[in-house]
Amino acid sequence: MKNNNNIRLIPVVTYANADIDKYRFYKENRRKSGVYRLNNLINGKSYIGSSVDLSTRFRIYYSLNSLKRKINKGSSAIYSAILKYGYNNYSLNILEYCEPNILIIREQYYIDLLKPEYNILQTAGNKLGFKHTEETKAQMSISHKSINHPFFCKSLSYEWRKNIGIGLKSIIRLNITPKIISCETRLKLSRRTRGVSVKVFDKTYNLIHEFPTITSVAKYFDISYKTISRYLDKDIFYNDLLYKSEIKNNKVWVYNPDYKLLKIFDSGRKSSIFYSIPYSTLDSYNKSGKL
Repeated sequence: MKNNNNIRLIPVVTYANADIDKYRFYKENRRKSGVYRLNNLINGKSYIGSSVDLSTRFRIYYSLNSLKRKINKGSSAIYSAILKYGYNNYSLNILEYCEPNILIIREQYYIDLLKPEYNILQTAGNKLGFKHTEETKAQMSISHKSINHPFFCKSLSYEWRKNIGIGLKSIIRLNITPKIISCETRLKLSRRTRGVSVKVFDKTYNLIHEFPTITSVAKYFDISYKTISRYLDKDIFYNDLLYKSEIKNNKVWVYNPDYKLLKIFDSGRKSSIFYSIPYSTLDSYNKSGKL
């Protein structure tokens, strides 16, 4: 195979007719990562691209509706050329199979070497021979200006974006530790879990009842969970009652029917073992507030 610089290059695999060899290409390149070249058999122009899964990438090429949708969003040289000349006027070469982490580097090598005409943007990792309209570029400019992160760029390779994401997560883990979370914040977070108990007081601030969960309060008074949450810790009475929450520890207090304290356990598991009661059963009754 020769390119427009008369450089002789031997592809790893050649598919002489992109139309006839379609299903053979799918079968042989499933989940394979590599660099490919589409060659126009009429005018000699070509396009070079790469993908971590070649068969998946070419599902776009082989879908006329997908090509038209892509073109409607902008101007793509290779997509337009495929629609104009048809699949049977293209050959397809696999220039190289390689690992995903060096994919962009190898694609750039072949772009620099072969100078494909349909690659309007001569930088590996950019969209398929894509040339934005003035309107699209203006919209992109506005969009990019609204993004403050200096590394946000769609033309970055997957590997780069992945590494940036890992780095950001590390920074978040370093900067947000349990030590700097206030009691108030922990209480708010715990309300979304089962780690909060609710005490109910009357208008004279006498404790009426204590419930293991917000749900159990709602069921007992036959009102919605959202209503309880709305009035919780707001020092506002609802139906002459005041609701206060407390972060629970894992201890279990066991009382007899006369509300005499019998025993305190460090966890629900220990209490279930002591009384030979399945943990799920004990936990269910604990939440319901029933004997």
